[in-house]
Amino acid sequence: MAFRLWQTGIHIQQEQVVIIALERVRNRWSLRRWWRIPLASGIVRQGQIMEPQGLADALRDWRRELPIQHRVHIAFPAGRTLQKTLPRPALRLRESEQAEWIAGSMAQSLDMDPDALCFDYCERDQDNLYSITAARNHDIAVLTGLTKTLRLQLAAITPDACALQQFLPWLSAEERCLAWLDDERWLWATQTGWGSGALSEAPCVARLASSLGYQERELVQCTARSIPSPHFDPWCALSFQQPPLPASGDAFAIALGLALGGKSA
Repeated sequence: MAFRLWQTGIHIQQEQVVIIALERVRNRWSLRRWWRIPLASGIVRQGQIMEPQGLADALRDWRRELPIQHRVHIAFPAGRTLQKTLPRPALRLRESEQAEWIAGSMAQSLDMDPDALCFDYCERDQDNLYSITAARNHDIAVLTGLTKTLRLQLAAITPDACALQQFLPWLSAEERCLAWLDDERWLWATQTGWGSGALSEAPCVARLASSLGYQERELVQCTARSIPSPHFDPWCALSFQQPPLPASGDAFAIALGLALGGKSA
């Protein structure tokens, strides 16, 4: 059987890995497969992979089901990133010089060796700023090592909260922020930013909206369940929803957003 390219989102959670594979069919997204793979206790702790080999072993059987033509987008915990803005230097720099300058500035502000940081950035011309997202090289290396061990075609490693931005086009004009909740943390995204926060600090949607500077009606919870507050079902982004969707569809929201972020060739 010949396969087209499968765009695959992988979300590594505390007790499981959830994975979505999509295919672009007639300019619309079609679900190909979904997987829910349980993890032994201790492999992942508070978003950090403690036992990379145990994680790789848990995913080996799944890897055999993935076609040769695939691209994977892996979630990285937003809580383990640092977001920062820096004023752009007066002199216009070449791209390589920009990266070197940002690395030095970030390392100095964090009192770290520049080689210990991995970062991405974009220019905000209207504010004359660089918007920077940084993570520890060690954390990123664990994920890249996993993809090499499993022989995966890595497309991107993306902060998990950022994946929610893929759903924003489905919201109404007055709905400005989308949030998703796991057992302990909120993830949220808007057109201009994203982040995470502890559930203990914002135990309800109203508190989360207030902490982010929004009215409650402007914040929508991303959930496949029908709940009293305004909600968005992430599965509505798919035009073709076969095979049947998982029973607990909420857990797959980030993986689905990651898969939607890919552009098939």
